[in-house]
This record gives sequence, structure tokens and C-alpha cells, in this order.
Amino acid sequence: MSSKRPNPNAGHRERMRARYIKGGGLEAFADHEIVELLLYYGIPRVDTNKKAHKIIKEFGGNLYSLFEASPKKIMQRTGLRENAAVLLSLVSHLARRYEYSKWEKRIILSDSETMGNYAKIPFIGKSAECFYMFCLDNRMALRGVECLAEGTLDWVELYPRQIVDYALINKAMYVVLAHNHPSGSTIISEADVNATISIMAQLAPFNIAVLDHIVIAGEEYISMAERGMLKLAGVDHRKKAKK
Repeated sequence: MSSKRPNPNAGHRERMRARYIKGGGLEAFADHEIVELLLYYGIPRVDTNKKAHKIIKEFGGNLYSLFEASPKKIMQRTGLRENAAVLLSLVSHLARRYEYSKWEKRIILSDSETMGNYAKIPFIGKSAECFYMFCLDNRMALRGVECLAEGTLDWVELYPRQIVDYALINKAMYVVLAHNHPSGSTIISEADVNATISIMAQLAPFNIAVLDHIVIAGEEYISMAERGMLKLAGVDHRKKAKK
């Protein structure tokens, strides 16, 4: 008679995959279960449940910080090998590429709502404050998106010469600025206003106009132009001017 006890975890991976397929998504999965499911494809034949719990805890208890981390940081903090770390770090990048793929190749940002929705994309998964510049031609067609700087949770430093260089390289006639508030704050600060004024002054000698400065706070966007700040024209007004 065999004394070997049945493995209570036998078939666990198959059940998890079946649960995902049957449910058609991840809505019913806890955060650690999502990590566990992903690790199936980076760590073969090992119980990844406990490991997933530890990984989530190491990154502050949320997926946001984990998926935005680099493979090197994930390996250092969790002990995962390269394949699994790369897989986890791909998630936020894939999400951004997925959102970009919804748009046509020639993107016309001729109204505030379109601009605000498009401006959200580069900030998906970002846990640090970042500053982007969208370069437009005279028909409001997007010529380039540049990340001007990445900082900390509540601070980012800009370099004036870099801003001018990017605008000139992209042959921009207009630019729209955007940065995020990882904290979720919808308040436009004095620092936000001063940064906008500084960039406007830097670009003015080159006849490049700043149309708007958009602040991304979670799923929301706040437009300085829509609020009537700094006499910014906004993309809506530029569209009307062409008629």
C-alpha cells in the first residue's frame, strides 16, 4: 500500500487558466492571482502562489509599482530570474502599445477631448512624475511625442535646451505639454504654471506656440487652456481659427 499523499495543488495551474478563459478576463482575480498566473509562463512546474504574494508585498501591495519596475529591479527585489522578471515588466509597456494601436497612423489632435485622451497613454503604469511634449504641425497632425524628463513621485526637473531641441527636430509649429500627478491630485500647482511660462518663453523666439498644458491625474485630465489659464489657445481654438 502506497503511503504517498495526494498533492492538494495538483491541477491548480489548469484550474486557474480555465477560470480565466471561462470568465473572459481578470475582473474576479486578486492582484496576487494575476501575478501568479503570469508567472506560470516564466517559471515552469513550481507553485507560484506564495511567490506571487511575496512579490506583491515587496512592491507595496499593488500591481502598479510592480509592472512599472525594470527587469533588473524586479530581479534584485524578488529573486526572480530574468525570464520571469522580463515578463512582468512587459505588462505596462504592452498596455501603452495596445492603447497607441487604437489610433490611426496619421493622428489629428484637433480638439481638447481627443488631445486629453491621447495624452493619457504614455502615462499608463507610470509611478513617477513624467513630463511629455506633443509636437504638432500647422494642421494639428502629431509629428512626435517626446519624454522630456522622468522624476520622482511628486517632482520632475526639466532642461530648457532639450525642450527646444525636441521641438525643432520634430519641426513643430505647436506643442502641447503634459505631465502626470501620480498622487491623483487634480490641482494645478504654482510650479506647473511656472514651468509652462518658462517653456513658452523658450519656444517663442522660434515661433513655436504652446497650445496647452495637460495634467494627467489617474483617468482624468485637466487642461490649462480649458480653464483659461495663461491665455493658452488650446487645440479647439486653433481648429476654429483655420476655418
